[in-house]
Amino acid sequence: MYCIACDGPMSAGTGGGGDSEIERIFDEFNKSWMTYWDAYVELQNQLYESIKAARDVTWLAATDTRKISEINSAQRELFASMPRRMDYMPLGEISRNLETAVSKLEALQTILSAEKEMCKRLEDATGVLKERARITEEALTNAKR
Repeated sequence: MYCIACDGPMSAGTGGGGDSEIERIFDEFNKSWMTYWDAYVELQNQLYESIKAARDVTWLAATDTRKISEINSAQRELFASMPRRMDYMPLGEISRNLETAVSKLEALQTILSAEKEMCKRLEDATGVLKERARITEEALTNAKR
């Protein structure tokens, strides 16, 4: 069996008849990880598009040179604080030791739980921003009348 995550043959290392079952389980995990990865990348790309669109609207508040400078400074600070993309792990640091698998899976589950909570926070923040955009659009439309 080929391991997508480790780019090589999968080895359970248990030396028994359970090897094929372990391989199947890891194969299914790798498939779910790739599904997660695709969704993550799509979300990240969408978030960048949303940030760019919101940034463009923010510039509309620049009523004078001082305000332009303030907005520019705030945006520079915000964009500097954006997380960097993940680097590839050097081959020398990759551990395929199944003895640590349970602790790694526990760590993954803890991180995914925190991620789920952050997604809820993002969903709430998206709702607030959408409502503010609606109110702003409505105010601009009424001001033109």
